[in-house]
Amino acid sequence: MADHVPLNQKLFDLPLLRSLGRAIHSRRLAQEPRGQSTATRFFRNLRQLDSLQGPLRALVDGGAPLRILVAGCSFGCESYSLAAYLAVEFPALDWTIDAFDVSQEAVAVAQQAVFGSKYGLADPLRGEARRYAQRLLEPSGAAWTIASDIRQRVRIAHGDLLANTFATTADYDMVFAQNFLLHMDDGISDEGFARVVGATRPGGAIFVAGMNLENKVALVRSHRLIPVDWEIEAIHNSDQMRRSAWPWGYWTLEPIDASRPDFVLRYSTIFRKPVDSPGQG
Repeated sequence: MADHVPLNQKLFDLPLLRSLGRAIHSRRLAQEPRGQSTATRFFRNLRQLDSLQGPLRALVDGGAPLRILVAGCSFGCESYSLAAYLAVEFPALDWTIDAFDVSQEAVAVAQQAVFGSKYGLADPLRGEARRYAQRLLEPSGAAWTIASDIRQRVRIAHGDLLANTFATTADYDMVFAQNFLLHMDDGISDEGFARVVGATRPGGAIFVAGMNLENKVALVRSHRLIPVDWEIEAIHNSDQMRRSAWPWGYWTLEPIDASRPDFVLRYSTIFRKPVDSPGQG
């Protein structure tokens, strides 16, 4: 069954209204103050994770334990969704996830690992997410709790990507830094992005949905990252939390434009760090 597409998105995806939408969005980018948000949900973009069975397969087939970092983890929905995906699709894989967020309140929820609709769990037992949700979630009264074996492999703590104490040791195979860099002013997000790159080992993968697209293109080029040209449009359009609200907020996501010469750099959300990249970012 096709996903429901909100009327707002249908209108502004029309070619005749895209220019108007871009003008509105540009004003929002220029005028709206940035502010961090803990808004999230489980299984937000499974198509993005499917890259582990496609162009990133070598990362999970290498035999070595897989080390993953999730920056800006909010209530832990992305971390636990990724964990469920790994548990279902790669049951023999040895993996650990380190996750952190600057919000003490969000980290407390993630560590407690009990979820209802207030913290990103709408209806996880439907559609393509169902088999992952069944592996991940156990009934707990009117809510759900994370399966204990998965919870033990996801380590969540308070942390600040921009703190002087944050160490970019370049030893994570995959780093997820999604939907928080766009809430920072460009100069600050530049530093945050550099630290994300620095935490990724050479040859590793970086997942960065949720950035100012113009700024992302410049940063990807400056760090010599390699875009993963795979299912870009499907992944882009799966981000319904941001796509459906465009252009009415700086944080929203524009309709994809396949005619752009920078199409792959602009719209890819998955990048590889060059193998010859130095250890520190």
